[in-house]
Amino acid sequence: MKSLYHKTSVLKAIRNWPFDKQLVVIFPTLVILTALFSGSLNQLEISGNHAAIFCIGLFFALVISFRILLNKRVFTPRGEWFVREFWPILAILVSYLLMRVLRLELAIELFSIPQRDQLMIQFDTLIFGQPIPLYIQHWISPIFTLLMETAYLHFYYLLPIGSLLYFYWLQQDQLYMQVRKAIIYIQVGGYFGYFMLPVKGPIVYISDQFSIPLNAGHEIVYEAVNSFRFAYDCFPSLHTALPWAVLFVTWSWHTPFMRFIMLIMACSITLSTMYLRYHYGADVLAGFLWACVVGFIIKSRNPYMSYGTIKTALSK
Repeated sequence: MKSLYHKTSVLKAIRNWPFDKQLVVIFPTLVILTALFSGSLNQLEISGNHAAIFCIGLFFALVISFRILLNKRVFTPRGEWFVREFWPILAILVSYLLMRVLRLELAIELFSIPQRDQLMIQFDTLIFGQPIPLYIQHWISPIFTLLMETAYLHFYYLLPIGSLLYFYWLQQDQLYMQVRKAIIYIQVGGYFGYFMLPVKGPIVYISDQFSIPLNAGHEIVYEAVNSFRFAYDCFPSLHTALPWAVLFVTWSWHTPFMRFIMLIMACSITLSTMYLRYHYGADVLAGFLWACVVGFIIKSRNPYMSYGTIKTALSK
């Protein structure tokens, strides 16, 4: 009876969570059920997923550890709030890793969902005459490649996570929660896109058409990044959607200077996705439009807040 009561109370607690927090439980559950139904779980390859499995295990170890620490009341009230409200960000990233580890690409094949790279190429060709990564390959230079690598590998995480930490530092909990919603909505919507419109990307699908080598540095870093990637993780471009969604949601909360910095970061991340040959122009456009949708939903459902709110917090 105690066990049944405990399970019931857990479900009741989840029902009381905000929707974005519920999604970090609903989505991985759907991933696991899809893997079970399709049989992809039976073809799990441990050898090629050591890094992803380690990160998943580390996440659950952290959850258990922090649960113990929370019960022992070792955190300050602010620290406890942060632990309770930040873990969903890590959880949604773990959901992405589950898609790789449980081999959901096999489920895509089972359900006969066609690969859409050719559709992306047709779109780019219609607008630009050829896929954008091919169109801009003549821009390649060592310095520009380094800048694009920095944007792709570092700005992508710095902008959303930095925004969360900034609003936590200001004790602007409402703003923090709106940014968290944007991050989770963008990620979950993008993951569904990966499944429904599977695209491998130009670096895989049309690699033989590039006449100018990228000469990218940090080969070890790229190998590490690729060891976490899902097979069809291009449409929409979340490297585009996430920074723009955060920018749209927080635009009215920042100074003109901060807006300029964030705008430069978002633009450079977007360009880097095509320069480094991870995405077609169609992927990027879809990511930008998804960011617009999420930004509009969040801003329209919450009271208008301006830089005056932030300025007041800074003056305290």
